[in-house]
Amino acid sequence: MTAFAAAFCLAGCGKAAPRGSGGSVPPQGSDGLVIVTTIFPVYDWVRSILGKTADSTELIMLLDDGVDLHSYAPTAKDMLDIAGCDLFIYVGGESDKWVEDTLRSAPSDKRRDLCLMDALGDALKEEELVEGMQGEEDEGEEGAEYDEHVWLSLNNARYLCGSIANVLSEIDPGNSGTYAGNARTYMEQLQSLESEYEYAVGNMSYNTVLFGDRFPFRYLVDDLGLEYYAAFAGCSAETEASFETVSFLARKVDELGLPCVLTIEKSDKRLAQTIVQNTASKDQQILAMDSMQSVTAKDVESGVNYLSVMQSNLEVLKPALGVTQKQLPGDASSSLPTSHDGIDVDLTMLSSTMVYAQVYDMVTVPDNYVGKKVKMNGQFSHFHDDSSGADYYACIIMDATACCAQGIEFVPLPEEGYPGAMPSEGAELTVTGDFDTYYEGNYQYFTLRNASID
Repeated sequence: MTAFAAAFCLAGCGKAAPRGSGGSVPPQGSDGLVIVTTIFPVYDWVRSILGKTADSTELIMLLDDGVDLHSYAPTAKDMLDIAGCDLFIYVGGESDKWVEDTLRSAPSDKRRDLCLMDALGDALKEEELVEGMQGEEDEGEEGAEYDEHVWLSLNNARYLCGSIANVLSEIDPGNSGTYAGNARTYMEQLQSLESEYEYAVGNMSYNTVLFGDRFPFRYLVDDLGLEYYAAFAGCSAETEASFETVSFLARKVDELGLPCVLTIEKSDKRLAQTIVQNTASKDQQILAMDSMQSVTAKDVESGVNYLSVMQSNLEVLKPALGVTQKQLPGDASSSLPTSHDGIDVDLTMLSSTMVYAQVYDMVTVPDNYVGKKVKMNGQFSHFHDDSSGADYYACIIMDATACCAQGIEFVPLPEEGYPGAMPSEGAELTVTGDFDTYYEGNYQYFTLRNASID
C-alpha cells in the first residue's frame, strides 16, 4: 500500500535541496569515470546525476574561469583531458566549432561523446531577428544558425538530464540504478521550478520582456509563451547598438508600459541605461538575468548551481512581468481556479504543468485545502490490500512530458456502486470530492472523501 500510495498521494515529485550544491570539483586521479563537460550547466547536471558516485569520478568543467562560451578556445591540457576521458559532453553549435577538430584528431573507442544540440533534435530553434533587433554585418552569407543556448529551458534541461543518465548507465551499468534514481529526483526538482515559472506567467501583468543586450533566453520565453524584444541575438558579436535600435526599444518600453529593461550577467548596462533615458518616464528598473555563460569554479565552490541560478532568474522575471509575490506558490489558494457549481479547486481547468504545481501545493500545505471541494480528471488506478481486504482508488494525472505522475486518492460515495462498478485500470474519469488527510502508521495520505465520479 505504501508504494501504491506514494505514486499518487505525494504528487509523484517533491522539492528537495539541490543535489551537489556547495561542493567543489571532485579530486582528479581516481579509479572511476573521467567525464569532461564544457559549460557549467552541464557540469552541474552531471554532478547531480552522479550523486555519491561523484566522489570516485573525475568531473572536469573546461570553462571554469569565467570565459564566455562564444570566445572560448581550448588549451593543450583541455584537449588532452578530452582525448583521455570516458564521456565528453558539449553543447554543439557555432561556439563549439572547435570540438569537431578536437574529436577528429583524438579518436577513441573508449570515449562516448554527447552533443546536447544533437540530442534535442527537432526541439532546436533557429536564431531569429525580431523587429528592431540589430543584425550582424555578414548576416545572410551562411545558412540557418540554431540557437545554442539550449540549457536555459527547464523543459530542455529535463530531457537532456535523461539523455545524460542513459549514457552514464550505458558506460557504467553497475551504477545504472543510481544514475536513474538521481536523474529522476533532479528532474522532479526541475519540474517543480518550472511550475513556479508557470505560476508567475499565469499572474503576470505584462507578457513581454525587453533586453538592452544580447538575448540568449529564446528557449525560456518560448516555453513560457512570452514575447520579447532585444538589441542583439544571443550569439551576436555586436556591442554597439544603432540609433534606430535604441529608439525602437525605447518606444516599445513606452508603448507596452514595461517596468524593466533587462540585461545579461556582467553587462556594463550602458545600452540599457541609454534605452531608459530615451523613454518618456525614464524610471524603468534595469535588472540582469544570468545565462550561466560565465560561471567560474569559484562560484561552484561557493554553492552556485543550475537550480539556484534559474530560481534567481525567476525572481528577476517577476518584476519585469508585473507579478506580485502573493500570487505565487505558498499562497496559491488565493488564485485557485474555481467554477460556478460550488467547487473550490477545479483542476480540470488547468494545463498538466499547472496541475503539477497545484497538486504539489495541496500536499505541501494541506491545511490550506482541507474541506475544500476539489474536481479533477485523469486515469483511474486501483490497489487491493490483501492483508486488510481494503480497496484504494486514485485519480492519476501525467504531467505534460509524462515524466512524473501526480494525483490524489479518493473515497467514493456508497451510491457510486464501487467496487462492483469499478472502471478498468487506466480508464479516464472525473472525480469531485472533499479534500482531506489521514495517517496510517507514520505516513500521511491525501484523499477526496464523498467522491462522485463521472
